[in-house]
Amino acid sequence: MDERSLRILEWDKIKQQVAEFASFSLGKQLILALEPSANFDEVERNLEQTTQALALLWKHGVPPFGGAADIAPILRRAQVGGILEGEELIRLAAVLECAANIKRYLSDSDHFAAFREQLSTLPELRSEIFRCFDDEGSIKDNASPQLASIRRKIKNLENRVRDKLDNIIHSSSNQKLLQDSIVTIRSGRFVVPVKQEYRSFFPGIVHDQSASGATVFVEPAAVVEINNELRIAHQEEHREIERILREFSSEVVPHVEELKLTLETLAELDLIFAKGKYSRKIQGTAPKLNQNGYVNIKQGRHPLLTGTVVPIDLWLGDKAFILVITGPNTGGKTVTLKTVGLFAVMTQAGLHIPAEAGSHMAVFDNIFADIGDEQSIEQSLSTFSSHMSNIVKILEQSTSNSLVLLDELGAGTDPTEGAALATALLEHLRLKRVTTIATTHYSELKNFAYANPEVENASVEFDPVTLKPTYRLAIGIPGQSNAFAIARGLGLSDEIVAAARSLLNEERIRIDEIIGEIEADRQESRKAREEAESLRAEYNALKQKYDLLYRDLSERRGELLIQAQEEAAELVKKTREELDLLVGELRRQQNIDLEKIVAAKRQELMEQQKKLKTTRPQKPAAEPVKHLKVGEQVRVRSLNQTGHVVELSDNEAQVQVGIMKVSVSLTDLERANHQPQSKVTHRIRSRGLGKSSAIKPEIDLRGFTIDEALPAVDKYLDDAFLSSLNQVRIIHGKGTGALRDAVQDQLRSHPHVKSFRLADPNQGGSGVTVVELNH
Repeated sequence: MDERSLRILEWDKIKQQVAEFASFSLGKQLILALEPSANFDEVERNLEQTTQALALLWKHGVPPFGGAADIAPILRRAQVGGILEGEELIRLAAVLECAANIKRYLSDSDHFAAFREQLSTLPELRSEIFRCFDDEGSIKDNASPQLASIRRKIKNLENRVRDKLDNIIHSSSNQKLLQDSIVTIRSGRFVVPVKQEYRSFFPGIVHDQSASGATVFVEPAAVVEINNELRIAHQEEHREIERILREFSSEVVPHVEELKLTLETLAELDLIFAKGKYSRKIQGTAPKLNQNGYVNIKQGRHPLLTGTVVPIDLWLGDKAFILVITGPNTGGKTVTLKTVGLFAVMTQAGLHIPAEAGSHMAVFDNIFADIGDEQSIEQSLSTFSSHMSNIVKILEQSTSNSLVLLDELGAGTDPTEGAALATALLEHLRLKRVTTIATTHYSELKNFAYANPEVENASVEFDPVTLKPTYRLAIGIPGQSNAFAIARGLGLSDEIVAAARSLLNEERIRIDEIIGEIEADRQESRKAREEAESLRAEYNALKQKYDLLYRDLSERRGELLIQAQEEAAELVKKTREELDLLVGELRRQQNIDLEKIVAAKRQELMEQQKKLKTTRPQKPAAEPVKHLKVGEQVRVRSLNQTGHVVELSDNEAQVQVGIMKVSVSLTDLERANHQPQSKVTHRIRSRGLGKSSAIKPEIDLRGFTIDEALPAVDKYLDDAFLSSLNQVRIIHGKGTGALRDAVQDQLRSHPHVKSFRLADPNQGGSGVTVVELNH
């Protein structure tokens, strides 16, 4: 790609923004070195990677790149036989840990399967490094049994030295000899500070002295031998640590190449996910790609602009492949050029663009831009010369697959000659079929666009009331410079403006008036379209809301049918129980005929209960509500909602339910004040349930005479039958057996008794009679 054009389009600023989302240095380096590609397949693949990364970011959050670092120098040292330090080994293990975490993060993404395969995690080496080294890279005592033994020995020797030295410095005979009662270390050996004048009175080896010379640091003779042992132990520790480091370094060597691949893969993944994070920040979308020079940007926003950004809609390459943009200064023409150019660069670098979904971008073989004033004092080039020298290079290098962006074409020289030159340049680009966007103030270029179907006019809007640009791009309509309106708004007298206008030929004035009328009509149309789109969005939102409501009501209808079925089954069950109670009451009254009638009804209910188990309840067809009036309150049965009648026809009514109007059949309506009659409460059941809650499964007759016992037994059996007890116990005691015989004689002829027997020996034996009741 053309480096100068990339600089003009401020591609480096985009890369800096993306680089802020990198997780470690290698990923950031890849981003800063990112360049647009002209290979269609590569661009398509890179865009898809960004899209998939964005999907994972929304699904799983930020990928776990913690621990990722540039360990390339460490791997090079290991490869040439160098011994790695503990801190370097910890960094290497952290990268392996990061690779394992990223591998898990990508586990459910088929698109990143190839990246997962390239990540080596070396779990055994990783866990061994973490076992032997702490987070700072210091080797732990348990790195090897020998190191643990040596460090225990060092600790014991240090304790012995300190004990002896503590005795020395706290000895009363040594107090006047010592500068301070402390123990310190010089040259790796424990010493005490002794006053210079008492040096000869304190036996030991001098290792150092203070800057003033008043203090000498003496190793007392009593600890020299222990210090020697301690020095030897430290040397053993150093040798053991070096052996462990060498062993780990040699274990890294066979894996250097796969570790390099892992590092490169992590950097590439960091690049891809940085693109995804950037897309999320700018609310980007992946444009649809083509190789035909077709560009269709929907609501595109320049990614470097801050604050409220007016989006642009731009299309090019369908029929016309050259766009000529006219309009006032500061109206947004240059921003439009840079937006299109930057979108092309971002797309071909695999970045999403800040535009609506459905935008199209072509893959160009090169992107050329001549934007801005680049005077060169050193080369003695004017504005015009600078532009022209750049345009000459563009014309030489551009092809029919290139994108050319030209700002203020033909400016900086005589207007007549500049317009002629600009027209010739566009004609040359038209003949080469180069996709081109050019901005200008020359009216001749507007005419050139009208005369050639491959060239399209466009303009940036200007509000003549506020005398400010709206920054909206209008394709198909040429723009006006609006110099007269701006001058008048800034205070130039009407006489001067009128005099200036009179110098224009009538044709030019008429053209400007026509363009102004077209622009006014277009702005009104745009406002009307925006209002229509707003209403349409509101309608769609309401439609979606009521579609959801309808689906919910449909689902509830099914649930209500099931609930009705269950309630009907429960009603039959309860009715059957009530009939059982009723039969008991009838038997007490010895009313056999009525009992047979009720038995027949019970059989019908049993059959109905079986039918309810196999068939869904069918709602009977409702009668249409009669004599309904407009404005009357009604309830819509199918919606279970109340509203009022708006309009009536023969078989239907339009009902206002909340903010919604619905047309429903008259059979689906009932008057809102109509309340269905309540079901008759079954009082017999209530009495029966009252007894059921109090009746006991046995009656105790002990102490009763026969005359007292028999009426009590008769009443108890009636109550037990009404309570639907299947079995009861009559406790009459053993005694002489007279009470038992009298009770059993009564049971033989009692209508509620199916059978009876004496209780089991462990349940009362001959003192209790167990009775089975009829039902």
